[in-house]
Amino acid sequence: MWEIRLAGPKGLGVFAKSFIPRGTRIFSEKPLLAILQGQDTSALYNATKQLSPDDRASLLSLSAHVTKESSFIRWNKASWYVVKETILDLKAKLRGRNGAGNWRMPRFHAIGEHAAILSIFRSNAFKFGRTSQFHQAVFPRISRINHSCIPNAQGNFHDVLGKFNIHATRDIDADEELTLNYLQEHGALRAARQLQLLNDYGFSCDCSACDVVRGQEGEGKRTQMLNVLRTFAEGAAQEDTQNPGEELRTMQLFINLLEGEGIAGREVATM
Repeated sequence: MWEIRLAGPKGLGVFAKSFIPRGTRIFSEKPLLAILQGQDTSALYNATKQLSPDDRASLLSLSAHVTKESSFIRWNKASWYVVKETILDLKAKLRGRNGAGNWRMPRFHAIGEHAAILSIFRSNAFKFGRTSQFHQAVFPRISRINHSCIPNAQGNFHDVLGKFNIHATRDIDADEELTLNYLQEHGALRAARQLQLLNDYGFSCDCSACDVVRGQEGEGKRTQMLNVLRTFAEGAAQEDTQNPGEELRTMQLFINLLEGEGIAGREVATM
């Protein structure tokens, strides 16, 4: 149904090998590496130690957005995690009958590898809502799916199955790239979307909505919609009682915008 191959400047991507009808479940994967609700990235050090060699190699093969500042911060974090866990391990061995046994000082490459893992997790992890058991998670193949502001697929985590399911939100032609929206859709304009993508993931989007020429009409509609939402919010703040009719009209306008842009799925269903 799909294959992973080069996607130009974006690196690797996921492409349809054959026609995929709307509604098709394309992926259903368990997390490769995850942190639970209430945890932070400090939990990743022990979690990565539990990975099999194949899973570890799969994780390290994912791309990462790294700047000088983020690299420095993650090296510091990695050094702290590695040294802290090594000291705790030494204390545990010293309390045992065999003393320190085969305990070793942390190796430099272990710190470097964990810094790389922090960068990979930061660049590839999907965030889930508070109702999910997971706060963030990386997946072996789903994390290869690139971003588009007008995606053709959508992901939802199934807590009972413990899997992240990806479904086609429209018909996908053979040889077409599968895409997900990395950002929460709230009608943001191109400049705001590009800035967030650049800061969080290190790339600029070239989808039809972000194209300076092709995206002009959609950008105008988004500007108009944001003005409508702003007017509605200002009016609602000044009124003592809600106006259901005006709220319904505003939401319908927003739905029309999303559908006009080719956006379907959760963003429309939850309006």
